[in-house]
Parts: sequence; structure tokens; C-alpha cells
Amino acid sequence: MDDFIIAVVKDYILTLKINRPSARNALNQNMYLLLAQGLEKAQQDESIRVVLIKGLDDIFCAGNDMQDFQAMSQGKPDQHGARFMRALINCDKPIVAAVNGPAIGIGTTLLQFVDFLYLSPTAIFQTPFIAMGLCPELGSSEVLAEHIGIRKAKAMLLLGERMLAEEAVSLGFANEVCVSADDTATAKAMTLAKLAPIAMRTSKALLMKTTRPSLLALIEYENKALAHLVTQPESREAVNAFMEKRQPDFSYVNSN
Repeated sequence: MDDFIIAVVKDYILTLKINRPSARNALNQNMYLLLAQGLEKAQQDESIRVVLIKGLDDIFCAGNDMQDFQAMSQGKPDQHGARFMRALINCDKPIVAAVNGPAIGIGTTLLQFVDFLYLSPTAIFQTPFIAMGLCPELGSSEVLAEHIGIRKAKAMLLLGERMLAEEAVSLGFANEVCVSADDTATAKAMTLAKLAPIAMRTSKALLMKTTRPSLLALIEYENKALAHLVTQPESREAVNAFMEKRQPDFSYVNSN
């Protein structure tokens, strides 16, 4: 299972590759743990100057593992997702990401906190939280609008509308659409790794100085709301419908 996240350190760069093709790179609890540990290691290890996050050639991440949602709906607590979120926000080393294909749910929201984002033309972003009976997470209830504007953020977070690669760049969510997102992201990571490391992490820490405490408080608030919603009939119906490959039926749900 450990090879669902492939972690390699080379030339001062920690590469974290999401590698679970059988589940379209959906993140389960163990994968959150491995990602958190990688980011925590990067924060502490002087031999790591840059973090590079990437997925597969045809998909970045399909979101959270549905079996985990099922377990949480029965009262099993989140074990490592919140730890990953905190590690991502607390990392003072620059983070570069490459996205090929869909980035769904947390596959989109984690990208709010990378410093450089490069896309293939096939990149697609979607946050279908309400369709799953859930609410925004990883700071997206506030941060996504800061990236792409309130109208597009509401379209994504409330309606589940998609954002395509060129639109993501034009709105300021990503840096560039590339022939090879992986090659461009790797080249950018190598450039960053050659720069003054203490000045680099000091500068990123300064950029996050005023927002980090409020972000950490926000994700704690969101996670409590999500932990409640995932146990409710709407979410259970949405998850069951997904597993049974049918449309969810919310007509019976009491709106009061």
C-alpha cells in the first residue's frame, strides 16, 4: 500500500507522486498519512529545499476514497486527513505541482496551497461537495474565491461546475498550461532548489505570516462541519448512490 504515494528525494527535491491507478488516485487515510509525513519531513529536513507533487499521466486525483466516507458515516473518525491539511499549510518550503487530467474534490483544494501550478491541456478541476452531501474543505470556503473570484467559486462549490485548464490560468489559479506539465514543474522545482534556501523559506513564511493562523482555524471549523454532514442521511445517500452507480435521491430528506 505504501507505493500509493511514491516519495523520492533527489537534488534537494522531494517528489510526492500519487500512484493509485486502480482507484483513479483517490486518497485514503494511509495516503493522507504518507503525504503528511512527506511534507513534515520537508519542513524539517535541510536536505529538502522544494516539494514537487504530481499524479498520473491521465489523472491527478479523484478526491477522497469513498470507502473512507462510508466508514466515517458510521462514526469512524478522520485519522490523517486533517494532519495532511495542516502539514500542507505549515510547509515553508516551496511546493510545485503538476496536474494531468481531473483533479476532483481535495484534488482541487490541496492545489490552493501549492506555490507553482502547471497544467496539461487535459486538466479539469471540480469540487462536487454538495453533490456528496458535504461542505467545502481545506480552506476552500474562503480561499477558492480569493484565487478565482466569488462567482466562479460559488459555481464550483455550490453547483459543482468544472474549471478547465485555460480558465484556471486566466483566473489566476494556475501558472501555465504546458505541453508537458510534469517536465515544466520539474524544471521549475530544479530552479527553485538552486536558490538560497534560507532566504526562500523565510520569504515563504513571511508571505504566510498573516494568513496561516486563520487558515488553520478555518480548516478546523470546516472539518467539524464536514464530520457532522458525513454522518447525515444526505451524505449516506450520496455515497451509497456512488457505490451503486446510480443518481442520488434527496427527495426524502427533511429540509428543516
